[in-house]
Amino acid sequence: MEEKRETPRFRINQLIGYFPNREEYLWAEGLDLSRGGLSCSAPQSIDPLTNVYLMLGVPNPEGERLVRCEGYVAHARMEAGRCLFGIRIERVSDEDEPFLTRFVQELEKSGAPLARPSDSGRA
Repeated sequence: MEEKRETPRFRINQLIGYFPNREEYLWAEGLDLSRGGLSCSAPQSIDPLTNVYLMLGVPNPEGERLVRCEGYVAHARMEAGRCLFGIRIERVSDEDEPFLTRFVQELEKSGAPLARPSDSGRA
């Protein structure tokens, strides 16, 4: 399988707000995050290649910052009544980019990643 992930991913535990095709607002559990995407779990199924607009909260000295991103569902599967899916982040709003970058850098400094890029072909 061709490797797609370019950066390490880190375990997160937070709710992610997302809008599939900008049609409805849904919540997913964020499972892990990398510079290029994140993995989520939700009760609703979502199809691969669905465009998504999402917001995730990242710590910030003034409190939590909602970071606005756009991307697409890179993969999805149903497992034990939940949809496990990966989102490839294609764009982060210009004003939010520094907050997401700082958060990922803090994760990188804090400890070992959940997995190395070569461990899986997932986004």
